Amino acid sequence: MSSHLEADLGGGRRASLQEFGHEGEVVLLLPGAGADRMALGLQGRALQAAGYRALSLDYPGLGLAEGPLPRDVPDLARYAFAALDALGVHRCHILGQSLGSAVAQEMALLEPSRAASLMLLATWGRQDGFLELRGRIVALIVRQPIEERLAMLPYFMASRTLLASLGQSGGASLGLRGSQAVSDETMARYLELARDTDRLQRLAGLRLPCLVLGGERDLMTPWDYGKEVADAIPDARFHLLEGPRSSHLFHYELAEETNREILNFLHRVATS
Repeated sequence: MSSHLEADLGGGRRASLQEFGHEGEVVLLLPGAGADRMALGLQGRALQAAGYRALSLDYPGLGLAEGPLPRDVPDLARYAFAALDALGVHRCHILGQSLGSAVAQEMALLEPSRAASLMLLATWGRQDGFLELRGRIVALIVRQPIEERLAMLPYFMASRTLLASLGQSGGASLGLRGSQAVSDETMARYLELARDTDRLQRLAGLRLPCLVLGGERDLMTPWDYGKEVADAIPDARFHLLEGPRSSHLFHYELAEETNREILNFLHRVATS
């Protein structure tokens, strides 16, 4: 079982999180752009079953968290730290998917002593022409009416099998409920954050355990961008998930393999 938490950040701001487990080492879960705190629910439940306390964060303007919207990725990283501070958590493992992986990288760079380890899913560390073009295409999709938006965005994220099964659910099971309620401005802001500046050279200065997972058939963030991140961080481990369901949402479509890699990594960190 999981429960919803709210944390007072001061200044009238309140953070929204989903808590999986109440004891054990803390793992902060950071979802992708437009997703709510339940997008990494399968990981949260697996971590809880393994004895961890997983905290999954809603970003301002998404899920049950109110604005103001973040200015940039470092601002969102500071927001995540503020939520941890409000809950009395100083140091934790950090797991981020897609945009969440960029936030996780920035958290480790801003305050390295607070990151016990990094787990980066569907990640990247630099911008190039391909990612810029992808961002422009997705930005056009976001300007469509909500029904069209929810029908078109999964093309870049899901396998053909999952696309066929989504039907009229609007991606609710994927933690995309927030996308149905937010304005075009909010969605555009988070997609713009995903087109942030390069940080590969800065990552080379990190000294902490790191796991990078990539999906063989990820159209949104091809796996070789994640391999670059793993190569940049000293001693980072890279694992490629393969097969027809290894989409941008491999954490959902291949949850068993994803969770096994995460838990094995955390076990190695604990025993190293």
